[in-house]
Amino acid sequence: MRRTPLYDAHLAARATMVEFAGWEMPVQYAGAVEETRHCRTAAGLFDLCHMGRLEVTGPEAVKAVDAIVSCNVARLRTGVCKYGILTNERGGAIDDVLVYRDADRVHVIINAGNRDRDFRHFLEHGGGFDCEVANLSDEQTMLAVQGPHAPSLVASLADGDVLSLGYYRFGRAKVLGIPCLVSRTGYTGEDGFELFFPKADARRMWDGLLEKGEGTGLKPIGLAARDILRTEAGMPLYGHELDDDTNPLEAGLRFGVDLTKEFWGSKALKAGHEKGLPRRLVGLLLRQRVARPGYSVVVDGRAVGKVTSGTPSPTLGTNIAMAFVEAAFDPPGGKCEVDIRGRPSPAEVTPLPFYRRTR
Repeated sequence: MRRTPLYDAHLAARATMVEFAGWEMPVQYAGAVEETRHCRTAAGLFDLCHMGRLEVTGPEAVKAVDAIVSCNVARLRTGVCKYGILTNERGGAIDDVLVYRDADRVHVIINAGNRDRDFRHFLEHGGGFDCEVANLSDEQTMLAVQGPHAPSLVASLADGDVLSLGYYRFGRAKVLGIPCLVSRTGYTGEDGFELFFPKADARRMWDGLLEKGEGTGLKPIGLAARDILRTEAGMPLYGHELDDDTNPLEAGLRFGVDLTKEFWGSKALKAGHEKGLPRRLVGLLLRQRVARPGYSVVVDGRAVGKVTSGTPSPTLGTNIAMAFVEAAFDPPGGKCEVDIRGRPSPAEVTPLPFYRRTR
């Protein structure tokens, strides 16, 4: 397994380490429930070095990325981030990504398990453009500071006005004296920032943030709480709500797909949309038991879909799940069941996201 530059810091913090997408990562420090609540009420620090970071430069960098990613990169202003999908020839999702349009380049943030495949995809389908694609994944550190206290903490340690950055905007500033690309993005449903900077400064930044953030309650957060946080926020996880056989429109990701433009895989994606997608993603509340991925959603004894993600929600005080169901799924009163190891458990359809922070 691979290790991030912060592996020793996680051991020092007594983290429980697990395998994730080929990496040895901290799953929890104090416990997933406590860490989830802490991020919702104070601030959490996340090691995201396992995620991939590509950089596309050259005269046709924007055109190249625009031809590969589902969102409209050409229309983005400098300093704006946008969620998008890489699709295959069948219109299925190779990965979901974040695209950052910079003054002279385009940054693309990709999932850990798809780092090599996504890089090859960009090299293959960007080859006809006057551009260069570089994989900076092993050269950069990527951290996230998320939670109600996160913006003020990062702002107090930065030499620039990072608080003026809007949601899904990015800029540059020195944080603790370290030059960073700072984006107001995240995967928790909370406000906060993601920081990109050289690998050599990883431990200095990690330790410095925890030291300076002690007064605001900054604590490290592991993968288990991160998964709960993103599920509460209704955010997809590749391999659960998205995969090679999933049209991203089925997953409710229309906001990341521009159907007016052409991109790799768009013909099949659009054809599926025009024909009528066979399923859709819904949220479920379960008062009694926890639904796990793969469990069947049942109406009147008939399976009509499958759970993709499920967890107890510390924030809501109940069990939540996301599931793909038949497009016509509309049970009376929103009531259905989830087959949990052969036992039907009552469930109630609810809008996504489950949790939305107060702005």
